[in-house]
Amino acid sequence: MFISALLTLALVQTPKNLKIDPLMIAQAAEAWSVIGSKDNPVWPGWNAKETPILIYMPDVQDVLINHPKPPAGFAPYDGPIHFPGGKIWIKDGPTITPYDGQNTSIDVNGVGTLVLADTLSTRRQNLQGLVEQARGGTGDMKDAIDGFLHPNPYDGLAMVVHEAFHVYQGRRAPGKGGTESDLVDYPSLSVENNVGFALEGETLRAEAQAKTAEERRRLAVRWLAIRRERRKHLSPSMTAYEDGTEFNEGTAKYTEYRLFQALEGRQPSHDMWLVQSFHGFSDLSAERSRLLDHMVDIMSGKVNVNNDPYGASPVRFRLYFSGMGIGALLDSLGAQWHEAIFQPKVSLTSLAEQAIHATPQELDAAWSEVVDSARYKELTTEKDKLAKDGEAYIQKAVQEFDSAPGQLVIDYSGLTKPRVGLAFTPFGILRIDDSRSMYRLLPVRGIVNDLNFAEDSARPVLQDRMKKQLVIQLTGAMTEADLDKAAPGWRNGPVKLDSLQLPGVSLKKVSATIRLEGKWIVLVPAS
Repeated sequence: MFISALLTLALVQTPKNLKIDPLMIAQAAEAWSVIGSKDNPVWPGWNAKETPILIYMPDVQDVLINHPKPPAGFAPYDGPIHFPGGKIWIKDGPTITPYDGQNTSIDVNGVGTLVLADTLSTRRQNLQGLVEQARGGTGDMKDAIDGFLHPNPYDGLAMVVHEAFHVYQGRRAPGKGGTESDLVDYPSLSVENNVGFALEGETLRAEAQAKTAEERRRLAVRWLAIRRERRKHLSPSMTAYEDGTEFNEGTAKYTEYRLFQALEGRQPSHDMWLVQSFHGFSDLSAERSRLLDHMVDIMSGKVNVNNDPYGASPVRFRLYFSGMGIGALLDSLGAQWHEAIFQPKVSLTSLAEQAIHATPQELDAAWSEVVDSARYKELTTEKDKLAKDGEAYIQKAVQEFDSAPGQLVIDYSGLTKPRVGLAFTPFGILRIDDSRSMYRLLPVRGIVNDLNFAEDSARPVLQDRMKKQLVIQLTGAMTEADLDKAAPGWRNGPVKLDSLQLPGVSLKKVSATIRLEGKWIVLVPAS
């Protein structure tokens, strides 16, 4: 009877039904019909056939497709939904990725895997973004709501290809992407830089739409002149960050553009017609034009990314589109570049310089024409105002940071060789000045030597690299009596604790001196 009861329990716990949107599987299968072959027209040499796919709804269900060794807890799915050439596995309950909207690539049981957030997960994240936008009073709410209610069906296909390409990149050139921590030094409010990026976007679109080879080259020279002049104001590390991110995210965005070229004229599967607003592949010029228009809007700062016009969100996101635009430029010039870009010291910019082969005189003449244009003067006025507004916003953000009911200060200034690491979203960085930055949007985790900490919700974390301090907002104040319970013996000198729970923050491997100074808990890690 005991064995029978265990078998019954196992049968009850084994998931049988899909809880994610089955149309996402149909969209992935449609994308695989293009990229899952040795003759992949999107990127020569890339075959996504063996790449596993994970579709998830946070804490509801994980669905693994085509994975060679699913982790423990996954069971085979034998329902009516199929993926061509790939077995489906499902697991209910806590998911591998606990956050909404994470479309990315990760290792799942040692295998590089494409990750897609379920339709409802994406909508929940977008709804939260709408709420924040309404609170902040920024952007056109009608357009934002319309975009939320009527998503473009072709975006799903593009996202599958984009994220699948990241898996391929990870195999071909691991570690070549930009170092995200470098964003803390990026001059996000620089007038020269923001003007230059806006002009680059407009020129790349014009080049992609040019009708003659002569016009394409003239515009390519103009783009290169703008980029060279803009980058004179950047440090080598910032240029390297741009190159790395344009490789990592820009080439992935380029695969979306190429997909809308490769799909044109193909016959879609029957299931694709079940996707709302889908209208086939007979003419995808509108989708390509939409990407080019979006490139201009993103690179000029017209789009409010993450309701964060002054932080890292617009900086990082525009590199997706500049990379896409440069890839399209290389194609239009007939460059054979898809294999060369995986080499360690090769960038999209260096490949474009080779393909354009402009003389110094051509570049100087092109830049002079740009500087004399009315558009250059208009953008300079616009970005000057952005810089002033941004400085005011940053000052307000610093003031509001200190309004938290309590704060934890991890002071590592006394450590000889501190090992400090933070897990954060690069979209959430706000540069305050040369030594201070805030990390926002998602809960932050980190280490200081052996000490570990993790927020339980998304609240800003301030790092002061000059003072060598991390300041973490607490959700409540603590008294001496509260600390007596949480950290026994803290009054008598250094303490060693396996764990320490403060309001809104969990710490592990605590070996430190603790002081209570008003609403600040100051934690000084032991050497």
